[in-house]
Amino acid sequence: MTGLSGADVLERATWILCRSDPTQGPGDTLALGIPARVPGTVSGALRDALGEEAVDAVLAADGPETFWEYRTRVTTVGGPHLFVSTGVATVSELMVDGETVHACDSAFAPWDVTVTLPPGECEIALRVLPLSSVAVPRKPRARWLSPLVSDRSLRWRRTPLVGAIDWPGARPVVGPWGGLAATPVTSSPDGATHSPSASRRDSSPLLVPSSPAALPPVSPDDDDAAAAPARSRPLPPSAVRARVTQDVHGVVAVDLAEIAVGAEGCRVLVEPLRPAEDDPPAQRVTASEGGAVERVVSAAELAAAGTTTVEVPVADPLLWWPHGMGAQQLYCVRVRAGDEELHARVGFRTVIAEPRDATHRGLALRVNGVPVFARGTVWTGADPYEVAADPCRIRRMLRRLRDAGATMVRIPGTSCYETEDFHRACDELGLMVWQDVDLGPLDPPDDPAWRAGLRHEVRALAARLAGHPSTVVISGGTEVIQAPVLAGRPAEQWTPDVLLRDIPATVAEAGSDAVVVPSSPCSDAHLDVAQAVVERVRAVLALPRGVCDENGGPSGDAHDSFVPPTPATPAAPAVPQGSPVDAADGVCHYFGVGAYGRSLEDTVTRGVRFAAESLAFAVPPEPAVVRAQFGTDAPLDGEETEAAWRAGLAHDPGADWTFADTTSTYVHRLFLDRDSDPDASLAVPARPVPEDSIRGHARRLELERATLAHVFQRTFAQWRSSDSPCRGALVLSAASTAPGAGWGVLDVTGRPTAAWYGMRRACAPVAVSFVPAGGDGLPVHVWNDRARTLEATLRLTVATVRGGSQPAVDVPVTVPAHGETVVRADLADGTFRDLDNAYGFGDREYDAVSAVLLDSHGRVLARDAHLSGGPRRNDAADPGLSARWVRTGSDGWGVAVTAEGLARFLALDLPVRAGGAGAARTAPGTGAVTDQPAVDRVDTGTTAVTADAWQERDPVAEDGYVHVLPGEIVVLPVGGEVTGSVRAATRVRALGTDPVAVSEN
Repeated sequence: MTGLSGADVLERATWILCRSDPTQGPGDTLALGIPARVPGTVSGALRDALGEEAVDAVLAADGPETFWEYRTRVTTVGGPHLFVSTGVATVSELMVDGETVHACDSAFAPWDVTVTLPPGECEIALRVLPLSSVAVPRKPRARWLSPLVSDRSLRWRRTPLVGAIDWPGARPVVGPWGGLAATPVTSSPDGATHSPSASRRDSSPLLVPSSPAALPPVSPDDDDAAAAPARSRPLPPSAVRARVTQDVHGVVAVDLAEIAVGAEGCRVLVEPLRPAEDDPPAQRVTASEGGAVERVVSAAELAAAGTTTVEVPVADPLLWWPHGMGAQQLYCVRVRAGDEELHARVGFRTVIAEPRDATHRGLALRVNGVPVFARGTVWTGADPYEVAADPCRIRRMLRRLRDAGATMVRIPGTSCYETEDFHRACDELGLMVWQDVDLGPLDPPDDPAWRAGLRHEVRALAARLAGHPSTVVISGGTEVIQAPVLAGRPAEQWTPDVLLRDIPATVAEAGSDAVVVPSSPCSDAHLDVAQAVVERVRAVLALPRGVCDENGGPSGDAHDSFVPPTPATPAAPAVPQGSPVDAADGVCHYFGVGAYGRSLEDTVTRGVRFAAESLAFAVPPEPAVVRAQFGTDAPLDGEETEAAWRAGLAHDPGADWTFADTTSTYVHRLFLDRDSDPDASLAVPARPVPEDSIRGHARRLELERATLAHVFQRTFAQWRSSDSPCRGALVLSAASTAPGAGWGVLDVTGRPTAAWYGMRRACAPVAVSFVPAGGDGLPVHVWNDRARTLEATLRLTVATVRGGSQPAVDVPVTVPAHGETVVRADLADGTFRDLDNAYGFGDREYDAVSAVLLDSHGRVLARDAHLSGGPRRNDAADPGLSARWVRTGSDGWGVAVTAEGLARFLALDLPVRAGGAGAARTAPGTGAVTDQPAVDRVDTGTTAVTADAWQERDPVAEDGYVHVLPGEIVVLPVGGEVTGSVRAATRVRALGTDPVAVSEN
């Protein structure tokens, strides 16, 4: 048996990156080389060495003869070494002492090549050539073109599209994003050795961890920790996986093909780990409570069974749940062979798509048998310059999304595959992952060699993700079906065979249990065909190698080979009965609320079932971040900052508008125009506001933030309601990729925006939200994602237009596990009150209503407030704000806010960096001293803010854009390190009012 022995010789290698270009001189900095890291990309190395402002100019200067080269020198004893990588973008060569030993023209094809190294010191180099250095066929022509991608050759090239689409902050992925490892092997797979030599195997790769301590070798609870071997390394992700059987027991399967199993055999130990994140005490577990399962396998036993796979049964496994629904239980798997140990983490869970029929259309997921309302974002990466971002930054950003109530992130087909650090973090945080195959809105070639390469890529991807319980959906790409539909192509061209046959069959063949979606978006018919393919493949592979026999031992393999089935693709009718982009069918990309300017009720009337993209707006950062990035509160009001602001605006290539226009549409509807309020509940129309009355960009940004907080909360609340057919909605996108108003619910620094706060109120595991029903009253929806029934009290307080608030009404509520309860606020006191002025009998009497959910000890679980008749107010009075710092718990801080009148869209203005907080400073371009929170200026121009601008210790408000009723006290928690200078610099602001300082008592 071939096995790996020894450590990765490149694990601590020092790399330099050199640029070769005919136009550069011999003393050029890039010709001499700059420090680089692997895994990494050219843009990341340039950013680290030269600064953000230099990156785009350097990349733009690359010509057709330019190439980049990563170089390092290592000293080994020589002999065969297995070089592996998840991917190198894109046309690349592996070189040993100047001789090419491997070449690849795909950014996503895994490397798995054995090279015989000479003894002593040698140079290892990765050369990355221009895409144009590899010719692609010119015919057959593409059946459709995409306005997003101008380069027609990219449909043939397996390279990330992100750098080829004109999006703010988007840069090409160039370099070894998937890392590179070289491990000594006991013998060459083909038995041959040359110097230097390479032999390639068609198998899924070892994934190179982007951090040395990515997986701890031994749990600290382990009784055998003292006896653990000195050497420990991660198992290949594709070599271990867990599954739940029909009788709800678990099985862990480990492939030992890459392990040097000696005559004494090996031990496989499986034990539960303590969840990495906080969970309710009843759901916590320690290794000793769950117990460990061990199996010893001899080499003779493996040889007799004719397999390299060992399976370990786990009775009654503790299940992994999405965030909010239960614990993120993981198990540690350790394989000990000789003096070596390998380790991995797995989780047990089931995931299925609910059956579809004429009544139940579209995609709906069940995890562990429980229906799931999946909400979250489209992932845009944790670092605008790197795929393999810093693991701490990845986790911080994912935790921020989770704290907004997200339960899913989607990696789109226009980006690059993610690292193991990302997927491990999702496992631990309870974030389900929807993984697109890297295919975008281009016509995939119907070429045998191209399709074979894609299958190899998808097989490796699905195999390495199969061990992650967070991976629940694998899709064939982004808008591959939508593109020909919207291009007006005939129905028979809508669905390439590669989406309905190749990808579903390959995912199932790789052993993944994820739900397969042909493409996002797609129709029910497409989902059904893909599911039939997957089920047929899984039926053929029902008895894989190493399946446990009745004694728990490995049995033989029932299948020596596998031939993918040929499903019957439904013939396209002469006149289609529906479109694959319909909102209620299959999977949709929903931009009715957003780019298409529909009213908020459109999210309900369209019957959205699962929106894999939605709510695309230009989302401005918080005021302190805008000041840090642009040196002013109003970038469009200054000549120097206007260009930089416009460069960061979310936009689509070729469009003569930006998503700032989209946001402006809803600002007008909510605050400026007559008779166009999306709430449609002002029986007495508000006065239209003249356009010129919005004086200055700062005031417009204030209205945009309030608008987005309102729109995001209302939309998600409507979708989450049990009255809605919606079972999933993902925002475009997780984070902006440039300074300014991008698509992200997080800005480019990773800080929350107004959209994040609105999303959080409607999406938290335990949440309360008003969803006005017009003439049918004012319902309050109470959600409980937890696995236990929630017994609580809903406290309702009503503010009147005459000032002050009426006595609160307490309503006992019982919310079932994974369920919802609805209370009519307008009937809560035993009478009918027209709280939303829906009927308009006389003057409006009520100004706002708040709902506070309290546990049995009086602690606040959730809160929401509704502005009667909509958020607009004519000639709103100053609310008379006051605020003070308070302790929340033993070491937390919060700001307690109260108001004499109604305060709308109240938020905290925290300093971006604590270092300069509280000091008086000069407002840029004015010479005047300002008392706004001080910040350290961040160099921008048109480049992104420094990647590590937001750190875990930086203060951040955990709630914002709330409404405070007269006399009410609302506490806004503040996370991070709250120093004295932070407290002194913090301000409280509400819509239409001047900021107010926060006192210390």
